Amino acid sequence: MPADTGHGDSGPQDRVPRGGGPRDGGHGGHGDRDDRGRGVPRTLADELRTRPDDALAALLRARPDLLSPVPNDLTQLATRAGTRASVVRAVERLDRFAQQTAEALAVAPDPCPYETLRALMTGDEGPEHAGGTSATGPAPATGAPLSAEERAAIVDELPRAVATLREQALIWGGDDRLRLVRTARELLAPSPTSPSPTGLGPTVQEATSGMSPGRLQELLAAAGLSPTHDPVTAVAALAGLFRDRARMAALLDGAPAGAAAVLAKLTWGPPYGEASVSSPTPPVGWLLDRGLLLPSGPRNVVLPREVALHLRHGRAHRAPEPLAPPLSPITEHDPQVVDNTAAGQTFTALATVEELLGQWETAGPPVLRAGGLSVRDLKRTAVALDVSEPVAAFWIELAYAAGLVASDGETDERYAPTPPTTTGCGCPPRSAGRGSPPPGCPRPVRRAWSAAGTAGAAPSPRSARNWTAPRPPRSAAGSSNSWPPSRTVPRSPPMSC
Repeated sequence: MPADTGHGDSGPQDRVPRGGGPRDGGHGGHGDRDDRGRGVPRTLADELRTRPDDALAALLRARPDLLSPVPNDLTQLATRAGTRASVVRAVERLDRFAQQTAEALAVAPDPCPYETLRALMTGDEGPEHAGGTSATGPAPATGAPLSAEERAAIVDELPRAVATLREQALIWGGDDRLRLVRTARELLAPSPTSPSPTGLGPTVQEATSGMSPGRLQELLAAAGLSPTHDPVTAVAALAGLFRDRARMAALLDGAPAGAAAVLAKLTWGPPYGEASVSSPTPPVGWLLDRGLLLPSGPRNVVLPREVALHLRHGRAHRAPEPLAPPLSPITEHDPQVVDNTAAGQTFTALATVEELLGQWETAGPPVLRAGGLSVRDLKRTAVALDVSEPVAAFWIELAYAAGLVASDGETDERYAPTPPTTTGCGCPPRSAGRGSPPPGCPRPVRRAWSAAGTAGAAPSPRSARNWTAPRPPRSAAGSSNSWPPSRTVPRSPPMSC
C-alpha cells in the first residue's frame, strides 16, 4: 500500500481530472497554479513547513512515534506521518467524534469544503427532505433527521474535531479544501473487502466501473433522464439525479411495494445484499433498472453512496456523538469496604516490591544493550513473583520509576536494588553506607551495606540489603482509625532524633 511520499499527498488525487469541475470552489480549473501563486500549501510537507514551533511540538506530543527515530527534516516527518502503522495508531487514539469526522471525510469528495463536511455530519434539517411520502413509495423508515439540538451540538463541536485532525497531521489544507491524508482515506474509505465504519458503499462512478455504455443509457432512460454521448457524462447525470433531493423524492414515489423494505435493509450498512441480477424480484428489478441498486456480482447488488445519503437524510453516521456520554458511578461501595480493599492492595504492593528487591539483590537480571529487560528475564521474574507477565512488568516499571532499582553501573550491567541514602525520618544520611543510625532514631535498619565504598564512588548496589520503612507516628488522639472513611491521614512532620 503506498504511503505518503516526502511531498505529502502528491498522487493522482492532486491532479485535476480531465473533464471535471474545479478542484476548489471559486478557484477555477487551474487550482495548482492558483495555489502556487497564492502561497497555499499543496502538500502535507508544505503545510508542516508553515506551522510554528508550538504546533509542531503539539504534533509530536500527540504522535510520539514520529520521533523514533528522529526525522532529519520536515519532509521526512511528513512521509512518516503518512505511513500506515503511524496513521492507524493515530486514528485509534482519537476521540469518538474526531473519528467520525475522519470517517465522513473519507467518503466525502477530495478535497472537501468545510460546508460539505458539516452537511455530512448534520444531515438535512427537517422531514421535508426525507424522501417519498406516498403509500407505495419508501416512507422514511430509515431513521428520522436529527433534532435541532443535536445539529447545534454537532455544529459547535465540529471545529474542535477538525482542529484535532489538523493538529495530528491527519488532514491538511484550508477550510475550503480539507484533505484527508491518503493512507487514512484508504483505511477508512469503503471497499468490497473492507466496509466503511459509516456503512456507506461505493459511489455511482465506482459501482458502474466496467459497465457497458449501452447499459448506462438504459439506466438513464428508465430514470427519466436524457441520453448522453459518452459514459462519463452518463454517470455524472445519474449521480446528479441521486444528489437532488426533490427529483429523488419524485422518483421514489413511483417505487413498487417492497422496494422500501429492500432499501431500508441496505441504507445504514452493510451496503451489499444478495439478490439474483439475471432474474430479480419485481422490487429489486425496478431498483436495478433505475440504478438505485447496481450489480456487484452475479448474485450481489450494492447500494450506491449517493442513494444511501439521500435515504439517510444527507448524513454519514446514523448516530453522531459530538458530546461524550455522561459518566456516572455504576455501583456504590461502602467506604469501609473501600478502605479495607485499599489497605489490602497496599500491603500486596509493598510485599511484591519487597520480594522483587529480594530476588534482584543477589541475582539481578542483565541490562540489555538498548536498555530494558529481556523477555526471558521478565518471564523468570513473573514466575518468582507468582504473577502474570504484564503484572510483573508493572511492578518492575513502578520500582524503577520510584528509584528502588537501577543499573549497578559495573562492566556487566545488571539491575539491582538501590541503596537508601536517607533514613526517611529526618535523620542525616549515613556517608557511604557506614555506621549506624543516630541514637534514638525510630527507624530500624538491618544493614545498608556489606562493605564500605571507596571515596567518590558508591559501592555496588548488589550488596544492598532490604530495609524497613518507619511506621507513621500515631496522632495525639491515639489511633489513625479515628479519621473518616475514605480519607487519608496527613503526613506528620519527621520525628527529631
